[in-house]
Order: sequence, then structure tokens, then C-alpha cells
Amino acid sequence: MDSARNPSSLYELCLGKYVANLSKSVASLQKINALRLLPPVILAEIYYAISQKADLCETLLEELSDLMVFAKLLRFGSARQKLLKCVASLVKNNLPIVSCLTKRYVDYIEYRRWYKQGGGSKDADDDEDEESVRKSRRQDVDLGLRLGTFLSEAGWLAESIEVLSNVLRVVRNVPSDEAPMENLFTELDCLQRLLYAQANFCLFRDADTTYKAIIDKVDTEGIPKSLLANLYLQISVLFFARSEYDQSYTWSIRALKNVAQENIPDKVVIDVLLQAAKSCVVKRHFKKANLLIMMAVTKTRSIYGPNHQKYADALLDYGFYLLNVDAITSSVDVYNEALQIKTEIFGNMNLLVAVAHEDLAYALYVREYSSGKFNTARNHVESAITIMKKLVPTNHLMLASAKRVKALILEEIALDNMMLHSGTDHQELLHQSEVLHKSALELSLEAFGEINVQTAKHYGNLGRLYQSMNKFDDAERMHQRAIKIKTDLLGAYDYEVGLSIGHLASLYNYHMQKHHEAESLYLKSIEISLRLFGDSYSGLEYDYRGLCHVYESLANTDKYLEYSRILDTWRILRQENDDGSKSVFVELRDDTTMEEVTKKFFEMCSEPSNEVIATDAT
Repeated sequence: MDSARNPSSLYELCLGKYVANLSKSVASLQKINALRLLPPVILAEIYYAISQKADLCETLLEELSDLMVFAKLLRFGSARQKLLKCVASLVKNNLPIVSCLTKRYVDYIEYRRWYKQGGGSKDADDDEDEESVRKSRRQDVDLGLRLGTFLSEAGWLAESIEVLSNVLRVVRNVPSDEAPMENLFTELDCLQRLLYAQANFCLFRDADTTYKAIIDKVDTEGIPKSLLANLYLQISVLFFARSEYDQSYTWSIRALKNVAQENIPDKVVIDVLLQAAKSCVVKRHFKKANLLIMMAVTKTRSIYGPNHQKYADALLDYGFYLLNVDAITSSVDVYNEALQIKTEIFGNMNLLVAVAHEDLAYALYVREYSSGKFNTARNHVESAITIMKKLVPTNHLMLASAKRVKALILEEIALDNMMLHSGTDHQELLHQSEVLHKSALELSLEAFGEINVQTAKHYGNLGRLYQSMNKFDDAERMHQRAIKIKTDLLGAYDYEVGLSIGHLASLYNYHMQKHHEAESLYLKSIEISLRLFGDSYSGLEYDYRGLCHVYESLANTDKYLEYSRILDTWRILRQENDDGSKSVFVELRDDTTMEEVTKKFFEMCSEPSNEVIATDAT
């Protein structure tokens, strides 16, 4: 036999034969019900095989909706991946496994509360001594924490929040004299899990309440380092989601300090590395971000393998890093891989898959900006929107974010159509883009207020759109507002500031004939780009071309020739880096330890200049 074919083991053959013989007969249903006595790993394998048979999915729904069965599987990490795929199969078949699990847990907790308050029989209540009550409550809390976390990690954030909120109520109703420190740690653990779900689901008012509850207790002596790291981590996640990047960076560094030790769970270490890397990216600390993200990706693949959801999470953050250091082609490849993994695990109808579609769509939009080939980007963002419309409210910020990306893509398609065809198709596309941008702006103002990076981005997007629509005065006001907000929040030399300055320069240069103002703005934008990304940064092309146009309009031949030569040099540099290769700041050995990484990171923090020049490649 050809060994390359990897023949099935006897176990796999037996499992396949067993499941193939199952049906909806009474005898088969009894067999399925008896399976719950098997060890969790084997049970998960059989349930997964059953989930692939559409005629048995309703039976599987009944099995997995049993909280005790689900709890049994949740306790074993090796069964979790199969469990995720089982849930995805049931969702694909329009079976309400997620809502069933959530409702059964919430109803169970409500029943326990009612029973404790005297709703049960007196005799039954007397039979349950205090130790039994405590043990039962610990089991209820443990199940809720595991279920809430599973739902969160599977992308069912609203349901996760409902479960964890009920867990929190149980924990807070424990008598104050009953194991106070243990109960405090449990409450903090629940709070950090709840904060993660609320922040990622953009429920910022609720998240702020949870954040304040954590802050009130987080300085208590004796909190375990791993729990402390998680608390700091989720606070960083919240501030990152709210685009408050200074705070996000500060809390991520606190988290990193707490995992720079032994005996911290791998998952906590990886999550902290990824969040700290993202925080470094938005602060433009690219060397430090590179160190952390490379360690996170390497460690995740080594521990979980290349087909695990955790590796896909790491790839999404790696793609974010690559996109921000101008490695656009590599970023698209990484986002593609992450999307494939997530789709394989979660299926198509999942919020995490929708987010991966959106991330890939934006990376493709950036890559194809000069080519005008936006069909693939449009397909991905429309997939994201289709999924989100079925899973979140119509006014949800996650949906607004995807619509923003679609608006950007539609605007570029409209401009290409305007150049290639006569008619009014482009006007309809521009109108659609305006509706999407205005909707996103309104939601951003409601969620974040005026003085926020996300709000400023929406103003900038409207400015570019109005420029395309020949509404030049409106465009100028939008760009100026974006620049003011970004400068106040991020400083005068941030990438976002440079981007908006370049857009205003383009408006002045090509449409409002304010060439001297445009010259000044282009030079400032170029200065920012050179500081952050180096002399082969892709965005420099537009500024150099703009300056050539400025000097041609002003009949300044010397300056025109100077920047024409600079543009030619830039083209050569881009060609040298056009093979997709990427030099990195830090090469990590396969056996690099977490201690070495954190030591190097904090040494870089102490260096006088650690925020400069990203790598040069695409």
C-alpha cells in the first residue's frame, strides 16, 4: 500500500462505520444517547462525524443542548476544535444550538436562584447542606465561565455576554464571609471575560461599567499573575476598540510585564503578545511590534498547529502589522490564510468569519488602489456585510465598519467608471458611497463622540468622497476637521495625520488651485512618511506626483525636475522590493524564549529612539 496516502487507522474505520449505520430509528437514537458515557475526546469525534449527516443534526442538537454533556466536552481542550465544528454544522443547518445553550444555562441559573429563595420544597432544601450548596455553586460558575468563553471565542458575543452576566450575578450573591479571596478572584476572572466580549461586540457603555468594576479591585494584593495579565489585557482591548491608543498601549505593556515569568498559561502569553503587538503598531513602534508579533505567530503555530482558530487569530494580527508597515502583498496572503482557517472551523455564517472577510477586503482595496481591480475586494466586503446583517442589529458598529470599507471600494469603482464610460452609473455608486459613509459617521459620533480617531477617519473619508463628487468646499471642511482631531489626539507626526494632510493637499492641488498651500501640505506628508516608513513607502508616490503637478502649475522648472528625479528613484526602490520579500527588524531563533523576548522588548523601550522607520517592502 502507498504509505503517502495515510490510510485510516482501525479506530477511524470503526468510528466511520458506526456513524454510517446510525439513523433516526429508536435503536439508533438510544445508541446516540448512550454515547455521553464515553470519554470526551472520543465523544467529540463521534459527535463531529454525526454533525456531517444532515438527517441526524436535530438529534445532535438535543445531545449538545444538554448542559452536562456540553460541560463534559468543554473541560477538554483537545475536544474543543471538534465541538466548534459541530456547532458550525448545526448553525449551517439552521438549528439553534447557540440560543438553546444560552437559554438553558440562564434558565438553570434562574431556577437555582428561585430554589434558594424558597421556591423549592422545604424537605429538599433541608437535604442540601452548606457544603453541597457551595460545591453546586462552584460547578454552576465553572460551567458558566467555560460556556461564556466558548461562545465568545466562537464569535457568538451577545450570547456570551448573557451567560457571563448571569455568572457574575451568581458570584456577587455569595455571602461576603464565604472564601472572600477565592470569590474575588472568580469575580475578576468573570469580569475580564465579560469585558472581552463587550469590547469586541462594541457595547462600550456596558464595557465601561465592567472596566470600572475591575479598576475598583485590580490593585488587591495576591491576585495571581496570570489573572492580572488577563485583566490588563482586556482593558487594553477595550481602549484599542475605542481608538484610545495611548491607554491601550499602556495597559498592554502592564500585561506583558506579568507574562514575562514562568508558569503563565500559553494562551494568556499569546493573547498578551498579540495585543501588545497591535498596540505597538498603532503607536508606530514598528520594531517592537515586529518582535512581539513574530514571537506570537511562531509560538501559536508551534503549540496549536496551522489549522487552529488561535493560529488564525495570530495571522489576522500579523496581517494588520504587515499592512501597516507597507508589506501589502504579504498582508493579503496572510489575511487569506486566516480567512480559510476560520471558515473551515466556524462555517460561513459566523461573526468572526465576517470580520476576516472585512480585513481581507480592506487589504485588497489597498493593494489594488493603483490597478483599479476592486472586484475581489468588493466580493469579500459584501460577504462580510451579508453575514453581519443576519447576526447584528442594523445600527451596529461592526456593520458600520464593514460598510465604510464598501464605501471606499465603491468610490474607487465609480471613479474608474467615470474615466472609462459616459453615463450616470458612477453617480449612483458615489451616492451609495455617501449614504454608507454618513451612516458610519453617525454611528461613530454616537459611540465615540467627536474627538476620536475613528470619527476623524470618517470625516476624512467623506472629504475624499466629496472631492470625487466635485463638492470641494465640503471636502475641504471634512479634511480640515479630520486633521484637527487626529493632530490633537495623535500628535503632528502620526501616520493618520500624514494621510489626511496628503488628501487635503490633493484637493488643493488638483481641484481648488491652491498650489502654494498644496506644496506645504505635500512636504509635511512626505516628512511624516519618511520618518515612519522609509524612502520606498508606497504612499510616497502620490505625494511626489502631486508635487510635480504643483511645480508644473507654478512653472517652477527646477523643483519640477528635482521631484521628477526623486520619483524615479522611488520607482527603482519599489522595484527592488517588489518580490514580496520582507526584511525584518528582529530574527527569532526557533528556540527563542519568552524571557528573551520580553528582555529585548523592554531594552528597546529604554532606547532614546525606538519608533522610527518601518521596513521597506511590499
